[in-house]
Amino acid sequence: MKQPILVKLKMRGIYKSSLSVIGLLLVGILTVGFFYLSYLNFKDGDSDIEVNGTLSINYADGKKFRVDDKKTITFSISNSSDRVSYYHIGFKKVKGSGEYKLSYQNVVVTEGKLNNAEYFNEDYISIDAGETKLYTLELTNTGNETLQGVINVNLQGGKIVTFADSILINNIPTEDTLTEVGVDPAIENEGLIKSSDDIGVSYYFRGNVTNNYVLFGDMLWRIVRINGDGTVRLVLNEFASTLTNYYNEYNENIDYKSSNINTYLNSWLEDNLRNKLNYIANTKFCSDITKDANYNYLTYTRIMTNKIPTLNCLGTSFNSNIGILSVDEVVLAGASPNSDNHDFYLYNEKTNNVWYTMSGAKGNASSLNMFMIDENGKLKYDVNGNLYREVRPVINLIKNVEVTGNGTIDNPYQIKE
Repeated sequence: MKQPILVKLKMRGIYKSSLSVIGLLLVGILTVGFFYLSYLNFKDGDSDIEVNGTLSINYADGKKFRVDDKKTITFSISNSSDRVSYYHIGFKKVKGSGEYKLSYQNVVVTEGKLNNAEYFNEDYISIDAGETKLYTLELTNTGNETLQGVINVNLQGGKIVTFADSILINNIPTEDTLTEVGVDPAIENEGLIKSSDDIGVSYYFRGNVTNNYVLFGDMLWRIVRINGDGTVRLVLNEFASTLTNYYNEYNENIDYKSSNINTYLNSWLEDNLRNKLNYIANTKFCSDITKDANYNYLTYTRIMTNKIPTLNCLGTSFNSNIGILSVDEVVLAGASPNSDNHDFYLYNEKTNNVWYTMSGAKGNASSLNMFMIDENGKLKYDVNGNLYREVRPVINLIKNVEVTGNGTIDNPYQIKE
């Protein structure tokens, strides 16, 4: 009789132990569940990969952020459609105070302060069909509490057809040129070439182009390129009415912003386009007169020796409403140091003089030669910057404008005012 009682007691002990284990498991599950629910509550339904219309946004470090000191976040945006799309990047549900810096391709797109508010920072950013853009966001907490919030990327519709859109509609971009850039003159119509600049995707015209005319301010212009920020760069088809020089007296610190041309062009802008300034973007130009200790100018090496012109600024960048072309832009348009070119769109038969670019070519301790284009459309590098020569003003039209026309000489693009 004792043995069954002992067995029962043992079984009761095992049963109690099992209940204890089950209880601990339940507590564990409830605890995990509690923290998971808390996590879901923090996530507020946001996922790391989000589809917004034709856009796919991959928040590699999460859409929500909490920053006690500093934090770097990366995210990418992909366009799955067959046409250009537009989106905006901003913040929402911000608590605390701090600073942000948003960069694309190592170039700062926007930066500013964060506090307890809703933020919508950059509107109508364009992204090409099939393109992916990778962004880096640097966050710094400047307050006494944790800085937190949500990155907000949204597809934007109902957008006007911008000037850049119209150019892309009327031209099929290609990534290949018919001739070797930097070596051969472009004498045929090579069309619109896709490239990149410091800001993003850029498109430039090359060769004997016949559909890049713009009538603006009662003057005829030629489209040089669509800039990476969506603005459109124009160069005057003719020349400014007065000759000018780059400098009167040379000094080691001379640059474009301190040049005579810059002073002259700002006066020209006021005299000729005073009533159109709201359409002209204050955007990036590149002055490249970088040299080493032996006065070897890096632009000369890049253009004449290595023959690799670029739309990325390797000199000094600055923002302005007006400027002149860089030698890289002229070479990409079709000029060559090896031969004349009477056929590319920057050639003008009305000139019998050379005209300035913004890029230095050669120099010494007392003088500076600028790259210029001669009356036959050939690149020159042996003209001193203190000589009075022709000037072709360059402006950039803001991105959010609509246009009429198709860019031909008989039907040039014109801004819808």
